[in-house]
Amino acid sequence: MTHRLSASGLRTGRLFRRETGLTCMVAFDRTLLSGPVAHAIDARRTCEAIVNSRPDAVLLSPGVLKSCGSLFADSRAPRVVLRIDYPMVGDFTLAGEEHHRMIATPAQAQAMGADAVVMCLISGYDDPRREADNLEAVAETARQCEAIGLPLIVEAVVWGAREEGLLDGERIARIARIAAELGADLIKAQYTGEPDDMRALTESCPVPVLVLGGAAMNDDEALTRFTRGALDNGASGVIFGRNAWQREGVTGGIERLVAIVHGRDADGGDAAHGESDGGGGKT
Repeated sequence: MTHRLSASGLRTGRLFRRETGLTCMVAFDRTLLSGPVAHAIDARRTCEAIVNSRPDAVLLSPGVLKSCGSLFADSRAPRVVLRIDYPMVGDFTLAGEEHHRMIATPAQAQAMGADAVVMCLISGYDDPRREADNLEAVAETARQCEAIGLPLIVEAVVWGAREEGLLDGERIARIARIAAELGADLIKAQYTGEPDDMRALTESCPVPVLVLGGAAMNDDEALTRFTRGALDNGASGVIFGRNAWQREGVTGGIERLVAIVHGRDADGGDAAHGESDGGGGKT
């Protein structure tokens, strides 16, 4: 019996390693939202270090992809994931109020060379009408992605002012499930650090869940515990930003993270992750 995949399913599978069924992505889009930050003043230099570390994919802004695209023009390079929205909430609020805007369409992202796209679904806007607009934008983008076979990763997060900065496991699971039901192929979500919360999130979400890293920990052992805690309780991978590249020795740090995710310690020893048939587990 022939096992047929949609174009979107095929491209989603390419984001994962068949040997582990997991993915290790690096998010290098914070400078789009925050401007120049430490360790990313020279975007090309940092991006080159990330690419040389061989993660499975890199999340970029349209402008950085335009200026650094040659780094990805190689069969051994990571896949390109493009951010196509601008969430003006929390640390990224520019206008004094919370807003959400699209900055590219899926078709435009695909024309730029993207293998997948990312956008936010944010819970807890100060104005519920903006939350409704964000939800509508995710639904419309999901339909556009389906039409051209491009995977959609929805960053489903509790960032809005009404969430009051709290990491509540039930609220995270709620917004993740909504994003999946709107049509996301993958979910990028927060991890509270509590195994029960991660299990509840992954068990209730019908598509694979990838964990974001949040604020820089500056502690390799803490980062290892955090990463393994997420993976051991159902996460299908990570999309780490500052905890991957905002550090001295970018290449070595990301290589260590890749080793942790894909079942090997930094010294090459086996870690406690079994094999999978690839594709992130859930379809």
